[in-house]
Amino acid sequence: MFEYPVIDVALGLIFFYVTLSLVASAAQEWVASFFGLRSTNLEEGIKRLVGDKYAKAVYAHPLIKNLSRKDRLPSYIAPETLSTVLLEVLAKNEDGKSFVSLKADEVRALIAKLPQGAGGDVADKKDDDDLAALLSALVTEGENAVTELQEKLANWFDEGMTRISGWYKRKVKAIIFGISAVVVILTNASTIHVAEELWKNEALRTTIAAQASAAAEQKEVTALEGDNLQALKSFPIGWKEPTFSGNVAAFFTGAEWFKSIIGWLITIAAISLGAPFWFDLLGKVANLKGTGGKATEKPKKTQEGSV
Repeated sequence: MFEYPVIDVALGLIFFYVTLSLVASAAQEWVASFFGLRSTNLEEGIKRLVGDKYAKAVYAHPLIKNLSRKDRLPSYIAPETLSTVLLEVLAKNEDGKSFVSLKADEVRALIAKLPQGAGGDVADKKDDDDLAALLSALVTEGENAVTELQEKLANWFDEGMTRISGWYKRKVKAIIFGISAVVVILTNASTIHVAEELWKNEALRTTIAAQASAAAEQKEVTALEGDNLQALKSFPIGWKEPTFSGNVAAFFTGAEWFKSIIGWLITIAAISLGAPFWFDLLGKVANLKGTGGKATEKPKKTQEGSV
């Protein structure tokens, strides 16, 4: 096996990043749940897809309204459900019939009668124009216009949901970056300081490398979620480390200040890559540590004449 200190230091640092990434991710999930970020992002996305006026009508429909808790909007709506509800809203507005009861000719007539910018508000005019143009492009001429329109509109919403999901992921990255900065500074989680301690302290390095190797044996990073805070206690972080000689005030006036800022920035950048990235790398490094072959013995020379 490869029993080099640098391998154990690498294992320790990667495990350090996995653990902190899980803490930041858990904090982000709490923030997202508390402020309803997923439901707010979905509502914003649906408004962009169909306009404010129709989005309001869609959310008021029982099929959507009953998906959410009291005073909370739903955080997910299936594209098929969204397609059905929007078409039902349009049919009810026209003649009160259910959309699924309409025939092909009636569906085409319904779309042809959609208001084309007839609203009094500029935003309503745009909503009407955009929706009329969308449905006109999706409706077919055959006898299966009802089901085909529902399916095509659902597929269009599915593509839209992918974009909405992308918006949320970008927001989450910004939130995690902010949370990571707070966590790193509050715990003084400096990569430079942790690396130095792992390199100098053999006992600490061996202990954390063993923990990292055990973590790497898990199939999924989610298996480590329950123990992330406990795992952090093994690392040399915090504001009461011997590095500061027990005097935090002196730390801010010495060279340690600049070194810690660099260490914090490295840690924040690493956490931003996410726990799955570091967990995957942890497995690869753990495999590297355990796959070094044993030295092969040189064959002994045989005596002349021996068989």
